[in-house]
Amino acid sequence: MTVGTDSQNADVLGQNQAWNEGSFYDFAEILVCDPVASNRAATRSALYSLGCRHIEISGTLSGFLEALENRPPDLALCEAQVGEADLCRAILELRHSERCYNPFAIIIVTAWTPSASFATDILRAGADGLLLRPFSAAVLDQRIRAHVTHQKPFIVTEGYIGPERRTVGRTTGALTLPPLNSLRMKIEGRADPDQAIRRFNTELRAARAKLAHAKQRRTSLSLSD
Repeated sequence: MTVGTDSQNADVLGQNQAWNEGSFYDFAEILVCDPVASNRAATRSALYSLGCRHIEISGTLSGFLEALENRPPDLALCEAQVGEADLCRAILELRHSERCYNPFAIIIVTAWTPSASFATDILRAGADGLLLRPFSAAVLDQRIRAHVTHQKPFIVTEGYIGPERRTVGRTTGALTLPPLNSLRMKIEGRADPDQAIRRFNTELRAARAKLAHAKQRRTSLSLSD
């Protein structure tokens, strides 16, 4: 049995209190993209029942991309019915884009009956996860909490930028960045939300710089081969 120091135990206790006090979704900003009105209503209703009050809705992929590039939410949900191939390409571009304010944003794709090939393609494009419809508010809550509390590190390899997965082999010289999660920082900094946002923006700038450097290094190595 391992016993931590008093300071370590205090840190753990403080973090648990931060996660348990108030609503998990008090400060959550969530973007929902779905071309089907009934789907949008169902997703919005589920989020609202969980306590989300800052929900942006888009019915088009172009609107979804514009929102992610200009004012990224803490988490984005996008329905595959916007166009499977277009969505895969869009997520891939967002992860690689210099225009995207937060290329590390959590993106969950929703779908009714995805093919095995689409499920593979969407994860290879860099999405954080795939959520099957129909889903209950409880299932949605479970998935969101899992992504926030156990977000995977971000990895940059020659052919992939996104959450690290077991199916993506770690290559020599690959850059791995720690999870960068705005909602988690908001929850942990509940007493001072403005300070939490400033902390996130500072860490985001540093992570973007590392990502840009890794992409430049990758391009230089490719040209030298």
